Amino acid sequence: MQRIIYLCPADNVPTGGIKVIYRHAELLASLGAEAYVLHPFDLDFSCTWFSHSAPLLRSLSLDPDRDFVIIPEIWAATFGPQCLDQRVRYAVFVQNGYFTDPVLPDQPASLFDRVYQGADLVLSISEDSGRMVALNYPRLDPTRLVRVQYSIGQRFLSRDTAEAESPPCITFMPRKMGGHAVRVVFALRQHLPPHWQIKVIHNMDEATVATMLAGSRIFLAFSEFEGLPLPPLEAAVAGNLVIGYTGQGAGEYWHAPNFQEVHQGDIHGFVMAACRAVAEMDALRLTQAELAPGIECLAERFSPAAEAANLQVLLGRIGLCFTRIPAGAPVAELV
Repeated sequence: MQRIIYLCPADNVPTGGIKVIYRHAELLASLGAEAYVLHPFDLDFSCTWFSHSAPLLRSLSLDPDRDFVIIPEIWAATFGPQCLDQRVRYAVFVQNGYFTDPVLPDQPASLFDRVYQGADLVLSISEDSGRMVALNYPRLDPTRLVRVQYSIGQRFLSRDTAEAESPPCITFMPRKMGGHAVRVVFALRQHLPPHWQIKVIHNMDEATVATMLAGSRIFLAFSEFEGLPLPPLEAAVAGNLVIGYTGQGAGEYWHAPNFQEVHQGDIHGFVMAACRAVAEMDALRLTQAELAPGIECLAERFSPAAEAANLQVLLGRIGLCFTRIPAGAPVAELV
């Protein structure tokens, strides 16, 4: 049996991309695959800001005859060449298509091209990420590009109506585009009715975030150049009207009435959109009943069952890589 090894940063700051990696490994293991998360720069690390049962690999030794390594796009130039030199099969996992180009001066474009051209598969989390990969690497065999997806945790689907209604609340995360968030929130406070509150969600564990989103009615999204941002989706499924930036990648799920797009940098338009939403909710012209059909569609599309079916297809693609490509070199080790 092949081992599927997801390389992952050792970072305990809440980050959607890391949670997706853990969930993939967890689900693949539940499907009977031998799948692991490996933190190559800290073998003893394990994320604690969300609950998980993902198997963790504590060794850097790889067997080219059975191991398939999945490399985050931010590490393509770090571990891709090693896999190529050691003839270890690998995929680049693109959760953000805007990180697929050289981001450091000492990383030549030719190195990235070698890594992407040499990958057995390139996994894309969204339509937008797939387009960016094709844009940056037009010579990449399109049959090697595989769409994968994530799912929304069940706790985000449990909304306490009483908590959400008293008092009405707006939430936002300042981690992305903090300068925009400060400007929008400052101006918005000048125009909100006194019974409305604004609460910050920052560096909190998954359970706390889910509770805060369940008690919120509007979520302000400040996404910038993202593959398929998770917080706006979790906020929408938790019952919020989401107002703000799509970050490009969220465009594929950003549909009315659950989402309202604001053009990036339009601070005035952002504040006015939030004020209009508050007025409509106070006048009961925009209610949970109107958001319910969209929530149901999102919950089905991004369900654990849909993610598992998607990963089952990925398992098949990985298996084909071992049948069509000769076995590699002796056992090697990442450095």
